[in-house]
Amino acid sequence: MRTMKFPWFVLTALLLLLQTCKGAKSCHIWSTAGNEVQITSTFRVYCAFNLECTPSMYSASGHSAPRPQTHQKHNSTTIYLDVVNVTEDCTFSCDCKGSNRNTGNKLDSCGLDIFAGFPPDRPTNVSCVYHISETSSAVVCSWASGRNTFIINDTKLRVRTFTHNATGELGSFVFPAKGSPTVRANFTVDGSVQVISVRANVTNKLGSAETPEVKYILRDIMMPPAPELHEVDCFSRNCSIKIKQSVPTHHLDINYKEENKEQWTPHPKSVLTNGSVLVQSLQPYRWYSFRARSRLTTGLWSDWSRTVSKWTQEEAPGCALDVWYAVDHNKIRVYWKKLDTSVAQGKILDYIITVYDRNYNIISTQTANSNNQSHLVQLCLNCHVTVSARNSRGRSPPGNITIHTVKAKATLVPVINNKNVAISWTQHVTAPLPLEYVVEWFAKYQKPKALRWLRMGQNSSHVVITDMEPFVCYEGAVYVFYSDNSVDRLEFTDINTDVSVPTSGPVVIEKVVGTTVNVTWLSMEEPGGCIIKYIIYLEKNNRFFASYNVSPSQRFWVLRDLTPADYRIWMSISTAKGEGPPGQKVNFFIQQDPPLALIITFSVLITLVGVLICVYQFSAVKERIWVYFQYCMPDIPDPANSKWAKDCLKEKAKVNLHHQISISTVSETEEDLVLVDIQELPRPPLLPQISLSSDSETATQPYPHITYIKCFSHDSDSSGQTHTSSLGTNETVDYISPHDTAGMSEEEEEDLPTFFPSHSFFPEQLDLGPKLTLDAVKIDGSDFFLQ
Repeated sequence: MRTMKFPWFVLTALLLLLQTCKGAKSCHIWSTAGNEVQITSTFRVYCAFNLECTPSMYSASGHSAPRPQTHQKHNSTTIYLDVVNVTEDCTFSCDCKGSNRNTGNKLDSCGLDIFAGFPPDRPTNVSCVYHISETSSAVVCSWASGRNTFIINDTKLRVRTFTHNATGELGSFVFPAKGSPTVRANFTVDGSVQVISVRANVTNKLGSAETPEVKYILRDIMMPPAPELHEVDCFSRNCSIKIKQSVPTHHLDINYKEENKEQWTPHPKSVLTNGSVLVQSLQPYRWYSFRARSRLTTGLWSDWSRTVSKWTQEEAPGCALDVWYAVDHNKIRVYWKKLDTSVAQGKILDYIITVYDRNYNIISTQTANSNNQSHLVQLCLNCHVTVSARNSRGRSPPGNITIHTVKAKATLVPVINNKNVAISWTQHVTAPLPLEYVVEWFAKYQKPKALRWLRMGQNSSHVVITDMEPFVCYEGAVYVFYSDNSVDRLEFTDINTDVSVPTSGPVVIEKVVGTTVNVTWLSMEEPGGCIIKYIIYLEKNNRFFASYNVSPSQRFWVLRDLTPADYRIWMSISTAKGEGPPGQKVNFFIQQDPPLALIITFSVLITLVGVLICVYQFSAVKERIWVYFQYCMPDIPDPANSKWAKDCLKEKAKVNLHHQISISTVSETEEDLVLVDIQELPRPPLLPQISLSSDSETATQPYPHITYIKCFSHDSDSSGQTHTSSLGTNETVDYISPHDTAGMSEEEEEDLPTFFPSHSFFPEQLDLGPKLTLDAVKIDGSDFFLQ
């Protein structure tokens, strides 16, 4: 049978089509060390081109852009590049330019990725644990992988299993392992297995490493699961913890620690009773944390359980307060130090301060807030003061002090060395023996005093104070208490461990009294150290006038005999480092005193006016004044010659004024003016006033007959006219009233009160209704003054 040959041109066409669809490469690239190389190694990269062109080679590392490299020519179609001491992953590529092949598509360049790394280290610290649980058990082995290889590793655990004492091998297994830098592998074993041997192996393209074979007896590496701690119930000195275990164990370990402490304390004899453990020997009012672990009869301890925490209950404070005192503005300020948590044994609610007299009779009992560390009580000598701290469970033992009469002794001279202050004193050879010493110190310019103190034994002779802050002035004393209840006080003052220039001046408060100015000031609490002096500056009319240096112990200064002018005053502070800036400037003014003669004259005039007013209250004086006053009175116009009277005369009808008040009513629409005769009276003698009465019409009148003007409007059925009549000498005089009431009786008219009271010189202002226009009216006004 003849075999048909496949046409060669068909094969060529198929190859060209496949190359066109696939995408042809212009070159081929490779490395003498492969794709994964060891760090710091040296190798060569080759590029072989498939057509004639101008070859080029590039390299890049990290995220940098490719850079052209200077390559070497191996032959007509191949170039190469030597790579020396590679330290990281990098990429190489080749390109072909200027190809003579006439193709429609540009050929792709070629590239190579190089991964740099290390061969694996031998694994270390191989350990295996046989975890026992309620449902299943498994062996977990772990080891340290060593340094990072930066390339892919293949890690495996090779295991062989044996019966008792490794007398026979049951099988060999390989298990994958994962993790870095600690690698783990786990597997299960049959119940007949009692011994295992393990080897860890790690391999990558740069090498491989393996651990020696390690054997384990399973009963020695058994580990139960961690216990579960549940409810915690605490008293003041013990706590009961409920514990749950999925696998029964024979050993239990309980640890505890206080809040903010790192060291755990093991609790001895942790016995599980009815699912609970009682942890004893605890302290009251502490925040305790607990954890537990368990172990079978053999094997390993379990992992630690989760931590549970709770407060123990409170107890009454078990220690007395450290109490001290200081005299503050004729009062005693009692100080105490807060109890340490270990002594307070609970949350302090308040402090009870009790004052006793010398016979221990209670004078007063007061309470201070739990945040306070001092309290003011009334000043008393040879009295006793106790201070107790109280929590929810009770009071502490009382801290006692006795307010003594202190004998002042010589001043101590402390020694400042390396920011510490050393104070020494000599034990005096006296009849009573010293029982103890108390050293107190406080910031001199702080109010109230932040008092600190330290009790010393009877054999002490010096103390080193380390907590004095820099740039603060301190003072204090050493108290010596003797067995006969007497006390000595050795003072020290103006101590600063460091000093600076003050940052500002005092606040000045001035009070001007005539030509004297009383100056006080408020000093800074922290002037930068101990004050050497205060300086007062005074300006007069914007010119420097004077300055005064004042002792640092003073808070008051008096400026005397200042002349009238505008003044300005301010102050500054000086320490051992120099004078500080001026404080706020205050303006004041000294006024010119008024002349003494003017003051005397004004005082005399006021006195005379007062005397005259008092004298005028006598009636005899009033009459005498009127005698001299009537000669000075001006003429008063006569109503008979007035314009109003002349107009009334021209009326055709004579109007008769008939006085019938009891039967008439005031007209609201009609008002007529009536002309009557008015006779001028002679000036009467100075006689007492005689009242007029309607009951004695025949009595002799004190004055001649006067015809008065009286106007009425009557509503009458017979006549609406207005009448005038002249009253007889025996008739009652009626006064003009613009508001006369229609229903008023004659008796009421006759008993009208006088216009002006007799005891007042000036009449009250009256509303007389419509006004009259008079041309010439003369009115006798003597009655005004006589009444």
